[in-house]
Amino acid sequence: MVGVRVLEPTLRVLKFGLLSMLLTVLAGCSRPPPETQGAKLYASLCASCHQSDGSGAKGLYPSLSRTPVPTGDGSVMAAWVLFGVRPKALPRGAYAGVMPQFNFLSDADAAAVLNFVRSSFSNTATPVTPEELAAVRTRYGSP
Repeated sequence: MVGVRVLEPTLRVLKFGLLSMLLTVLAGCSRPPPETQGAKLYASLCASCHQSDGSGAKGLYPSLSRTPVPTGDGSVMAAWVLFGVRPKALPRGAYAGVMPQFNFLSDADAAAVLNFVRSSFSNTATPVTPEELAAVRTRYGSP
């Protein structure tokens, strides 16, 4: 009988521990996925001009939602973001803002932010590939 009394508190602790683990796992299932690297980079580098929803600012910064640059050729968008090369789809004088050059980004970070934009804000463009980024860096120069 003494052995049973010693085991009862241990079993209660085990049951409580298992229940706590189960609740933790179930609570994790209802949480939104963690913010991606592309979303973090967009928030820190792009949202101040293009807004958190990609809507831009009329006359200053273009919208990134269902517009030709983010939904078109990935290398054109990469050249714009990395080296400030104005896409033909954005005529001079249409926007007063100037696109800064983000050529300091690693290929992984550049792909992350480009692909975040290309798959967010109602966009469904194909991902930018490492080969496209390498070709853009070769063409326009790498830092």
